[in-house]
Amino acid sequence: MNYGDALRQAREAQGLSTQDLALRTKIRGDYLRALEDGNIALLPERTFARSYLQRYARELKIDPAPLLADFDRSVPSTQDLGMTRPSRTAAPVSRRASPLVALLAGLLVLGGAGYGVYRYLAPGIQTGSPTEAAQAGSTPVPATDPTPAAPEPVRTVKLSVSSVPSGARVYLDNRDLGLTPLRSFPVEAREDAQLRVEYTGRQPLKQSVSLTQGRNLRARLLPPGQGASELTDLAVPTPKPVVKPGVPASGGGPAENSVTTPSPEAAPGTPVSVQFTAEAWTRVTDASGRVLYEGIPPAGTRKGFPAGVTVRTGNAGAVRVSVKGSAFKALGEAGQVVSRQF
Repeated sequence: MNYGDALRQAREAQGLSTQDLALRTKIRGDYLRALEDGNIALLPERTFARSYLQRYARELKIDPAPLLADFDRSVPSTQDLGMTRPSRTAAPVSRRASPLVALLAGLLVLGGAGYGVYRYLAPGIQTGSPTEAAQAGSTPVPATDPTPAAPEPVRTVKLSVSSVPSGARVYLDNRDLGLTPLRSFPVEAREDAQLRVEYTGRQPLKQSVSLTQGRNLRARLLPPGQGASELTDLAVPTPKPVVKPGVPASGGGPAENSVTTPSPEAAPGTPVSVQFTAEAWTRVTDASGRVLYEGIPPAGTRKGFPAGVTVRTGNAGAVRVSVKGSAFKALGEAGQVVSRQF
């Protein structure tokens, strides 16, 4: 197994993505993928790439020594390969050095004059080309890994996810973000991400989403056999449907749990008026606990209820309430689960 396969196997075993590791190691994600693929052309200079490999392995809690050895075999140092070449050019240096030594020996006899000639020749020796100076050295000094340059900063956006029912588990590119409702969770900005929402006894939702900017999403998870679960962007207003007047439901039973049959508009003088600015699952019960309404009304819907009701919603920012003609006020923030009595 080469060093790239070892890195990929360790990362996948821990359920992490290259973007997760990029946030942890401060190394660009395309460099991490290039290390796993063994694509040397996409990596920076060898010393930097070797340092990235060592840091990547330590973050995955695996021994970097065998991986570095495999990397050195796959990507030999050009400096090490060039160390055997100076032997061909060493002879001319020695041939030039013999007359110089003879001249210096003669000049030393003259005492002070020889010292002056030595001072005259010394600058010419010191200003020789760096290549010749390196070739004249007997023992090359091994290069040390420089400190890698600071990686580019990672841009993050805020992600909010609510669900019906609430308490579903949310995954983004196989990373567990927690249970709904999630409010303003910081994630790395990217064009395409895989969102997965799961709840026991309901059909899971899997969908690609764009995270180039902040998102406020709601997942409606349906039981098996009742259609596919769906994802709604709460930041996009839903057009208000045209509702034909109908006969209100009779009897004292609970209202039907349906989002396609909204109840009539609130009648004038109703003590509690509820207005919906976006889709939001909402349940309204009276003082005895009887359900007066439960569903997901379209944006722009307004409903009226008697005093003493309890309003519970999974998207408090989209539900506004007015009591006895007072100004409408939102129950909370977008995606927030709130239960309040009026």
